[in-house]
Amino acid sequence: MINTIEQYKEQKGKDNLLLAYKGIITESLTTNLLSLAENKLAMVEYNSRLKKKVFHILVEVLQNIYHNYSDLKHAPEEFHDIMVMIIKSDNSYDIVAGNYLPKKYTVSLQNRIESVNAMDSESLRMTYRNRLDEGVFSDKGRAGLGIMDMVRKSGQALEYDFLSIDKDFSFFSIKVKIKN
Repeated sequence: MINTIEQYKEQKGKDNLLLAYKGIITESLTTNLLSLAENKLAMVEYNSRLKKKVFHILVEVLQNIYHNYSDLKHAPEEFHDIMVMIIKSDNSYDIVAGNYLPKKYTVSLQNRIESVNAMDSESLRMTYRNRLDEGVFSDKGRAGLGIMDMVRKSGQALEYDFLSIDKDFSFFSIKVKIKN
């Protein structure tokens, strides 16, 4: 079980925490977070391929949060905060993020993650290619490739959890591990 809220509290002030943000998300803030992350990664990681991988996955995580943020327009203001962290360890980077989510979306999101996590690399590659070729987009104008892209780029299954907040909302936590 992963709990972004608790991990955020535990990681604050630690040397291996490269980036931590808690608050609302906007397009300009996303751009600033990505710029800050890029600068931090440039200071601590010499492997340019690994830097690009971490950065690309962070972009996917933030895009997924930002594009689903509109689902919270009628939610209480305290449910508008997101959390995102990049944590460096000796053999990996962890991108940990969390956001509030209407409960009505939890089952479908869980099913999508479980489905992608269960695929081997060849199945994932083929499904990804087919989805691109089909050009099928959701009502929000996206092809739903973000989760697949995170697993493809990291080579690892996603860790996730839903923490029930009240009868209408959960807090969704996700962790993407990128091994050196």
